[in-house]
Parts: sequence; C-alpha cells; structure tokens
Amino acid sequence: MMLEDSRAPGKVTGFLVILISFLALDLLSWPIFFSYYLWVFADRSNFLNLDYMLAEHLHLGVDAFYQYGLLPVFIQHVLFAMFGRGYWPMIGCTIVVLILMAAFWSLFLRYVSRRWLYLLAVITVTPFLLWVNPNFPYSLVQLSMLFALLFLLEGRADAALAVSVIGCFSVPSLPLLLTGLLALYIAADWWLNSDRSISLLVRRFAPGVLTYVLLFAGLSAFFGFRSAVATAFPMLGVKFYYGLGKMDYSDLKTFLHPAGHSLKYYIAYYIVTPVTWWILSTLALIVMGVQSFVTMVRTRRPDPKYAVVAFCAALQVFFAVVAYKGDGQHIIYDPIVAAGVLLGISILATPPWQNRLLILFICVGLCAQAAQARATLTAWKETHRSPITKNLYAEPEYGPQMAKILEIASNHKVLMMSNATGVHNYYPTVGSPDTWFLMPNQQLPTDRERILADVRAAEVVVEDTTHVPYFTDRDPDVQAELRSMCLTDVTRDFQIWWRHPLESAACKVNMRNTRSGPQ
Repeated sequence: MMLEDSRAPGKVTGFLVILISFLALDLLSWPIFFSYYLWVFADRSNFLNLDYMLAEHLHLGVDAFYQYGLLPVFIQHVLFAMFGRGYWPMIGCTIVVLILMAAFWSLFLRYVSRRWLYLLAVITVTPFLLWVNPNFPYSLVQLSMLFALLFLLEGRADAALAVSVIGCFSVPSLPLLLTGLLALYIAADWWLNSDRSISLLVRRFAPGVLTYVLLFAGLSAFFGFRSAVATAFPMLGVKFYYGLGKMDYSDLKTFLHPAGHSLKYYIAYYIVTPVTWWILSTLALIVMGVQSFVTMVRTRRPDPKYAVVAFCAALQVFFAVVAYKGDGQHIIYDPIVAAGVLLGISILATPPWQNRLLILFICVGLCAQAAQARATLTAWKETHRSPITKNLYAEPEYGPQMAKILEIASNHKVLMMSNATGVHNYYPTVGSPDTWFLMPNQQLPTDRERILADVRAAEVVVEDTTHVPYFTDRDPDVQAELRSMCLTDVTRDFQIWWRHPLESAACKVNMRNTRSGPQ
C-alpha cells in the first residue's frame, strides 16, 4: 500500500529539486569535474585516443584491443568532428547525462511513492546516484539500464527491451544480462496471457530486435563488420579480467576490507565510506528480490513492480559475484541498487516499517559520504589550475614535471609510456603508445608490435610511474629497450630514459641504467 502526503511534490517540483541537488554535487566537486588526472592520465584519456586510432584506420577489436561497445566511440567521434577533440565535448555529454539522470529519478519516484520522504532519500544519497566525472561508456550503460527499468515499471516491457539493447552496444556486460531478463519477462507474460498468438509475441519482441539490428548494421557500416562482431559480446573483456582462467575477488575484497590496517581504521572505514551502505543495501535488495520473485511465482502473474525489484537484485548479485573488477566500480551500479531498494520498500514493507527503513537508508547513506566529502575538500586545497595543466586541476608537482618533459620534447622525439594513451592530444610534441591501454591482456599481437615500434623509434622514453604501466614493467622486449638506455631523471611521477645519453647533461655515471626485474 502506498502512503501519500497531502502536499506531495509535483512532477516539476520533484525534477527541479533533484536537478538542483545533482548540479550542486558537481559544483561542489568542481576540481574533480575538471581533474587533470582523470582527463589526461586516466580512462578518459584512453577513450579519447580511440578517435586517433580510428583516424589511422585501425579496426577496434580486430587490429587493436578494445573491450567496450562501439556506440560510445561513434558518439564521441561525431562530437569531436563537430567541436574538436578534448574534454569539453565530453563535459557537454556529462551535463546531458546529469539532466537525464534527474529526469529518471523524478519519473521513477512517481511510480514508487509521491511522499516527500522518498524524495529526501534520493537527495541525501545523490553522490551514489550521480557519477561526478564519469567514464562515458558507463554513462550510457547507466542510462540505458535505468530507463529500461523505468519503462518496465510503466508496463512497457517492449520499450524496456529496446532501451536495454542500447546499453549492450555501450559495454557488453550487465546490459546483456538485463536484456536477457527482459526477454524472459516478455516471454513469460505472453505465455501466461490468454492471447498466446505468435503475432502478439512478435510485436512485443519487435522493438528490441529492431533496435539491435539497426544498431548492429549502423555500427558495422561505420566501423566494419568484424569490429561490430568482436565488440558485441564480452569475449575480450573476459580475456582481460579472467586472463588466468580463474575467478579473482581481490577487487571486491579490497573494497569490502582493505588489508593491513588497524581496528580503528576499519571502524572509521565502515562508517564513513560506502561499504556499509553497499552491504546493507545489497542484502536488503536480495531479500526483497527473492520475495518479489516468490510473489510472482505464487500469483502466476508477472508484475512490473515486483519484476523490477527482482531484476535489480539479480543484477547486483551478478555484479558482486562475477563482474566486480576495478577500484570503485560499484559506483556504476549503485543507482540500480538504490532504485531496487526504494521500490522494494514501497511495495513490500508495511507502512510503519517504510519510514524506519527509509530513515535507516538515509542515515547510513549520509554517513557513507564522509570520506568522499573529505576527498573533495582535499582536491580543493591541494589541486590548482595552470596553463601547463591545460587549466585543469592538478597537484602542484605536475607543473614543473611536465615543463621539464615539454622542454625535452621541443628538441627530441619523446614517447610517454603511460596507461593514459591520449596524453599526446594535450601535449602534441609528446608521443603516446599507439594502443588503447598499456596493460597486460589488453594488447593484441598487432598492438604489441606498434608499441615496440614506438619505443624503438623514440629518442627519449618518459615512464609514468605513478599510474603504473604494468605492461612496460613486465614485457621483456620493452625492458630490453629500456636497459639499453640511460635513466637520467626520477621525479615523483616520471622516469626519463635517454637513448643517446651524451645528449643529456643530466645523465650521470652513478645512475642505474638497468632494471633488476618487474616492479
């Protein structure tokens, strides 16, 4: 039973309140929104470099390793063609995503409850619902999955299937699972319907199938058929994450319980970070998901609300058990957890317990944001803009380090060996490896050949030691090239190697020019 306030927020009011809270989060996180590290030395840089690789007529997934979908690459390419390469077009996308996310939550709450307490719950956990500086492919994943769930909640499973398919061409991971669940829902609903005509089943599947066919055909025409096939399924992603052929829960374990700390640290860690909120929300969602599934089985009737809760639970379990890879990756799917919990509370909890659970949800969520608030405050204090960091917020050490590298690059051929392969976009005189990422299991044989050719052609190699390029440290051929060079400079973030040491006044006999092994 849904409880309603006599003065419930209207559609426009709810949207504006959520939009303002999302905008406030981005404004308060301004140094992260314009982070030098994120745009130049993190995944956003690698994604930008894909556009340069396309210009070289490299086929993604075929000539070059690429494990995501092609749709975000195409959107990025169009934006770069219109506005130029760089972070500004992608910031424009981030703003559009912010508005669409606010629209989703305002519409979602109309089907959950119109009570102010539910709106307050959304506002207070805003940092879990909005990724301040998102990785663009996952923005499309979030939007496609959330709006697919919204359409299902509205009773439009056919539209939900079509929207979910879009996410499959962004990152072929959890959107594939959601698409499969929606297909099962449509089939079950048809089978339990009094009208079991084939024409009805075809009509319900038609929007999803048509969307898939059109996207696959369009992306095949632009990128090539082989690239479309290679990136339509998660094979390359599985190769990267499970290259050793075994399940590895190290990333999840590190998130839940980082090793090597005192009891005092763990107490603070569980209170001020998202861990406790994530664990409690996940457990609650699993319980409510099972309840929802049992209810539908008992009544022999697929119900949109129960189905959404059950699907959110299934997605979260799959993510935690199979797909949790990478530091802080939970932020991608936290909005789905929050949506499932809020909807589950509204349909499964008795009226007295609704308020109690919502207040617990809010209080734990507020506490969990303390660490993020501290990190944001630190970013305001310790990062600053400057021309040499392209007016992005960077730690003060980056200025003189990059000035030194650019000085060398003005007279010598410099190669930056960093996991961020798009650095050359911001510093055209500094070369970058001709690949997507510089990580083990993320190179095809052709990628490795191009990397080695880049190293051999360089007069100076700058190794980014902060954002560790594990491939560089572990590849024997790259190591052999570096051992033949002279290490002249070691700074906080970089090591500089000269092929012709006499050209560098900084080259000293007492500096090592060999490496003892992997770092």
